[in-house]
Amino acid sequence: MDTAASGTASFPQRALGYAHRRARVFWFWWMGMIFGLPGLAQAAVLAATGQSPENGLVLAGLGLAISGAGWLMAIGPRFTRTDPRPADDVNRAEQYVRIAPGSAIGMIAVMVAIVVAIMIATPRGTAPDVLPILALLVVFPVPVAAGLLYSAHLHRHRERFFAGWLERR
Repeated sequence: MDTAASGTASFPQRALGYAHRRARVFWFWWMGMIFGLPGLAQAAVLAATGQSPENGLVLAGLGLAISGAGWLMAIGPRFTRTDPRPADDVNRAEQYVRIAPGSAIGMIAVMVAIVVAIMIATPRGTAPDVLPILALLVVFPVPVAAGLLYSAHLHRHRERFFAGWLERR
């Protein structure tokens, strides 16, 4: 049941390795959503302003394709029953868990501030041909922040998730 590496590693080290593996598998497919969701926002604003939503839909389709490819590339680690490689970077993981919420909120707030500044300070900031690009920019950090928060969640609750995985396998 246990590999030689996991026999010498402590439960917390194995749990952290499991959290790293789950986060890596998650990011493989979630990276496509970082393009897909802003593409959907752009398509919606393009349609709402009477323009062809084609550009946004192409970006959303690209995001879905990248997501599907990522899911397939991570199929091995996703369904493995082997013990994760133990990890000993607990301090770094704890720091990540602590700073992730502030980083997520900060990146969204900064992008919203930039877009609002563009809308106010430029003569064509609210023109119908500019709004879809601004919508894409506003939405872009949202899936990045969501992924960051989910990855932090996996690391925060790593021992509980690892214990559940051990019971199921």
